[in-house]
Formats: sequence, structure tokens, C-alpha cells
Amino acid sequence: MKKLLVTALSMMAAISMQAQETAYKITGTVPTTVSKVYLYVMGQRSAIDSAAVSNGKFEMNGKQNLNEILMLDADNESTACFNDGTPLNLNLVNNTITGSDLNKKLFECSLPLKKYDATTKEIYDEYEKVARDNSEAGKAKAKALAERFNMVRDSMLNDMLGIIKANKDNLIPAVYLSQIYSVLDYNELKDLLNPSAPYYNHPAMAHVKQQLAAFEKRMPGKMFTDLTMNDTEGKQRKLSEWCGKGNYVLVDFWASWCGPCRQEMPNVVANYEKYHAKGFEVVGVSFDNNGDAWKAAIKNIGMKWPNISDLKGWKCAAAPAYGINAIPANVLLDGEGKIVATDLRGEDLGEKLKEVYGF
Repeated sequence: MKKLLVTALSMMAAISMQAQETAYKITGTVPTTVSKVYLYVMGQRSAIDSAAVSNGKFEMNGKQNLNEILMLDADNESTACFNDGTPLNLNLVNNTITGSDLNKKLFECSLPLKKYDATTKEIYDEYEKVARDNSEAGKAKAKALAERFNMVRDSMLNDMLGIIKANKDNLIPAVYLSQIYSVLDYNELKDLLNPSAPYYNHPAMAHVKQQLAAFEKRMPGKMFTDLTMNDTEGKQRKLSEWCGKGNYVLVDFWASWCGPCRQEMPNVVANYEKYHAKGFEVVGVSFDNNGDAWKAAIKNIGMKWPNISDLKGWKCAAAPAYGINAIPANVLLDGEGKIVATDLRGEDLGEKLKEVYGF
């Protein structure tokens, strides 16, 4: 009991520290082409402060919560820092910094990532030129650019993950984990969200913790959660009509308005046609709120499996039941209705079903 009390008091103290208002002073040097700099709290759209630039120099003073992650924007180039009470001076021309040890380290971590800004801008600019070119050559170039972008993105994510793992003893992971958590799987998140980590109670971790909790609702080994919704004819149906009846079932969460969902559907259709005769079933659970659009998409895509929806969009009952905060998403159930895999897309779906059915 004493240990629990001490732990609780320590957590309360940490939260209290985060809520304390602390003065910030940020000065710096930026390229002379920059006329104004802006300051944001990471994750918020509206600037909390701004300053005019004179002869490449600027200064900002104000108050924010202790250790809040602040983002300085200079002509769309963002630099993160912690509001830890130590005056900060940034030279974005020479890429140097004076300030607390924590902010110095964070700045050093960010420097190798700057190469990705230039590369992604270059790819984006080229893609804009060919995006509307419907010729075979134009489509081929757009596809090549998209593949190149994905490679650059994956490399950047790996670098960010490396920064997180190398800084588990300080607050720096709060900056990067809050940016890449949505592409991490359960085991990676679980490993990085250690309650004893210094960054665990940082406010920026709120969405990361929600993602972990969402994963835990559809972890392999758990039994499926029943849902009651209407089918396309307006008839009330339950997942339990198909799940836990002896066959493998893919419960597929999607929406007609979701581009990535529709991009994935040909793969789901192909696997359904390959394995349905062996008992494999798919049940679509839609996050639509427009019944006509939902039904039209089902027809156009060729989804021959059962489809249900409560037509409540993101307020769909499946969201809290299965921890769905992004689509496409899915769970594969075995014959007993137990979850055996989640978020199977692309080749992963076919490989898993081959493992199940043997061909």
C-alpha cells in the first residue's frame, strides 16, 4: 500500500510539474529572406506567439507549461524545443544552439533529419507536375515518385525510431513518438511506452497511449466483440451471425470515402474469391454516414460479402468496441471467434490465409 501511495504521489507531482507555467525566452538568427517567425505548441494549429525579424534576428518572450514542446516556424522550417525555463538561442543559418543540455541534444537529433525535408519537397514538386498527366509515361513517373517517397518516408521513420530508442532516459522521445506512433505496431508501442520512462507522463503522449489502448482491444487471443448494425437492406444484423461459427472471418473496417480503404479492396476481393469456397468469410463494417454512397461503393467494388453499418461515421459503434481510430483496419477471427491477426493488408492478408488454408 505504501509503495502504491508513493507511486501515485510521484505521478501527481509529475503531472503538476507539467502544468506549471514557465517563462520562455527564444532568440535567434534566421535567413534574411524570413520576415516573421511563429511559435506553436506541437500538435496545435494556431500560433501562440510571433515575432518580426530584423536583420535576420528575432526575439520572443512568453509563458507556457513547463516542458511543453514548442515549435518555431521560420518560413515553413520547424524547430522543436522544450520550454524548460532556460533561455534558448537558435541560429538556423549556421545550425547552432545555446540553451539547456536537453534542448541542445534535441537540436542535434534533428539535424540529420533535415535532409528529408529537401528530398520530400523535391519529390512533391515533381509529383505535382505529373499528377494530372494521364498518359502511360505520366502514370509510370507518378508511380515511381510515389515509390521513391515511400522509401524516403520509411528511412525517415527508421531514423526517428532510432532517436527514440537512444533517448529513453530523457524527454526527447515525446517529440518523435508523438509523430510516428500511428505507424508502429503493438509490440513496438508497448516497448516504448514504459511507465517508468521520463517521457511517459508528458502531455504529448496522450494520443500514443490511446493508440496502445486501441491495440489492446483487438489483440490476438481476445474473443471478438459483437456488434449490432443494419445491412444494406435496413435489416438488423449481428456479427455473431457469422463469427464464431466454425469458419475464419475477416471483419473489415472501412468507408466509401476512405481512399486507402478502396485502394486495398481489390486485394480483399481477390482473397475472398480464392478462399470463400473453403469457408472464408468477410464482413464489412462501414464508418460511412451516407447510406447511398456506402451502397454504391459496395456495388462498384464488387463486395459480395455481408456489409453492415450504423451510418454514424467516426461515431460508429465499432470504434470504441475495437479501438478503431484509423481505417482501413481489420481483425481476422478463427472458427471460435478468437482474434488471430489484425490489420492484414496487401501481401500480409494473402500470406496469412495461405497459412490457414494451405494454398
